[in-house]
Amino acid sequence: MRHTSGMATEQNSIQLARDGVVTRRNCHRIGFDRVLRGAYGAKPADAGQGEWAARRYVWRQKVKAVVALYVGKQIYLYGPTALQMLGVQLPERLQDWSRVHILVDDPSRRPKRTDVVAHCDRLVHEPWRIVEGALLLHPVDHWLQMTNATLNEMVEIGDGFVRRRSPLLTLEQMGDRLDQLSGARGVRLARRAFKLVRPGTDSIWETRTRMVMVDAGLPAPAVNPPVWCPLIGATYHVDMGYVESKTGVEFDGLGHVGDAAQMRIDVDRRRDLQDAGWLIISVTAAGLRQPQDFLRSVENALIMRTGR
Repeated sequence: MRHTSGMATEQNSIQLARDGVVTRRNCHRIGFDRVLRGAYGAKPADAGQGEWAARRYVWRQKVKAVVALYVGKQIYLYGPTALQMLGVQLPERLQDWSRVHILVDDPSRRPKRTDVVAHCDRLVHEPWRIVEGALLLHPVDHWLQMTNATLNEMVEIGDGFVRRRSPLLTLEQMGDRLDQLSGARGVRLARRAFKLVRPGTDSIWETRTRMVMVDAGLPAPAVNPPVWCPLIGATYHVDMGYVESKTGVEFDGLGHVGDAAQMRIDVDRRRDLQDAGWLIISVTAAGLRQPQDFLRSVENALIMRTGR
């Protein structure tokens, strides 16, 4: 079927150079960008979508272009590429938005392309999910592929599998897959991390905060425990909490800065929690880099409120 320039209005379109319709000479004129050598993708329809969304769009186009170029060959997405495609938030150091990592079963078939990193594994794999034409393994398989991750970074990724909204897996499913991968490279570290994974987090920063507290010797807090506020007849969830002592710890990001309505909601929420007897201790990214003051506040609160 012959494609026309109208195809450029479809955000998901990838056109291969071998089809002869889109070329380096005419691509911009008909609404395409060169994604990889031999592959062209439609430009984003919304030019004002924001820096993060634009970066993710360009990256996803690159992933789809790689898949289209190697159609008919058994390739899987690998490691950071697979996890980012699944929407798992990775630690900043492990993110890769410039390259596409793929898994092939034969070293001689490794593609030699700029921005494509090929990893080899001769094992027989079963696809877990297909996302926009790309084959993905079980998320735990891709978790083990993050060979440069530290223990805490593995916990941050693992929490992302069992997050509160739209979780990919349950803890039981993670444990079952780890058992099936017994003896695989990276499984020992993953098992250590699995013991520290907690379902129900909302962001990687919440996990990071919890791990800073645990590493400092504080008790592990509950994740997003519900807090009943009788004066208003409503239930809130705090990021992390010690229910017995009514002490909560919350990570404050920059998302609400400048949003007057949301900031007012946050102030009212904090007051409602205080009226219910809860002490809320806030921490920021800067506070996690130098956590002594924040940790001292949590420790003092636990001592004063529990006598221990």
